[in-house]
Amino acid sequence: MVSESVVGVGFALLSALAFAAQGIAVRLGTKTRSIAAVVGAVFAVNLLVVVPAAVLAAYPDFGLTARAVAAFAVAGLLGSLLARVCYYVGIERLGASRAEPLRALAPLFALGAAVAFLGEFVTATRLGGVALLVGAGALVGLDSRDAPGTATGRALWVAVAFPVAAALFLGIDPVFTKLGLADGTTPLVGVAVRIVAAATAFGLYFLWRALRGGRVPALGALRAGRRLSLGAERWLLAASVANTVYLLAYYEALARVPVSVATPVLSASTLFVVAGAAVFLRGDERVTLRLAGAALLVVVGVTLVVRG
Repeated sequence: MVSESVVGVGFALLSALAFAAQGIAVRLGTKTRSIAAVVGAVFAVNLLVVVPAAVLAAYPDFGLTARAVAAFAVAGLLGSLLARVCYYVGIERLGASRAEPLRALAPLFALGAAVAFLGEFVTATRLGGVALLVGAGALVGLDSRDAPGTATGRALWVAVAFPVAAALFLGIDPVFTKLGLADGTTPLVGVAVRIVAAATAFGLYFLWRALRGGRVPALGALRAGRRLSLGAERWLLAASVANTVYLLAYYEALARVPVSVATPVLSASTLFVVAGAAVFLRGDERVTLRLAGAALLVVVGVTLVVRG
């Protein structure tokens, strides 16, 4: 019989593959669409797929406590809103193959948060794995600095700050997710609460912009949608579906294994993104040996974390 921990790592790997597919699709979709439009499309598919599924699967007992609702809502604001926006901006400015290894620094923050707030134990092996992840991030920073067509000086560091901020939010997010799951809520219902909270905050922001008389870029993008090609819409849909699969698989992983295991395994997405960029983004991004080396460091680091 397969153990729960093995199943959990399997779900984490599935979430990593879906996260990588999302990154490639976002890179292609932002050629013709704004970040706000991409985020809005992802939220729309999240809501259309996950919320009805959660209602059908759990009705009438959703297994939610006030603490669980609050925990999942905070996780949504951190991971599905703030981290998502920062990650997508990083992809737009640096490219998927460079933003992803920086986003893969999430285990560095996740391990610290898991030790501080969940009482999880961190071994020397896991710390070594995290050190390799940090080294991979440094390599990406060097590669981004030397890449042709990339911003330089302060603009480069601002661009780098976005995926690093996404890593921070994604590292803290699982702590709140684990608190919600600890109250007995199923992963599917937890994802639904997370998405509703994040999408509501996203909608309220644009409502506030509209009431102030400001330009709402997402609405402008939707009006321009009639002139977009089917190819552009295809990548937005692909990013949305991939993100939904990532969320569902990641919550199933967190329900079975500690944060200090699930989050580092998710960082295997770096290898998938670099490989995908070499195939699908050859005209937009150049995958260098240094970047490939960073991806390899991520994989080794993830392996050490899982074994530790």
